[in-house]
Amino acid sequence: MTGEGHEAPKVMAGDLHVRFKIKKHKIYERKGQDLFAKKKITLLEALTGFTMKLKTLDGDDLDIATMPGEVISDG
Repeated sequence: MTGEGHEAPKVMAGDLHVRFKIKKHKIYERKGQDLFAKKKITLLEALTGFTMKLKTLDGDDLDIATMPGEVISDG
């Protein structure tokens, strides 16, 4: 951040450099600004649909479901 560093009288403010270390999460993986979670499903679930609960980062449960009859393909 240009000009946001330490200031002193009659001295130009320096630049502020911030470094973040991101710890691995047991459920989520970060790719850019997106979060991904992997879930293994059975062949039956892939062909007929499924519902599941996913814990959000703030501890709430998120219900996820496929559309009835929707077929899930690899990837």
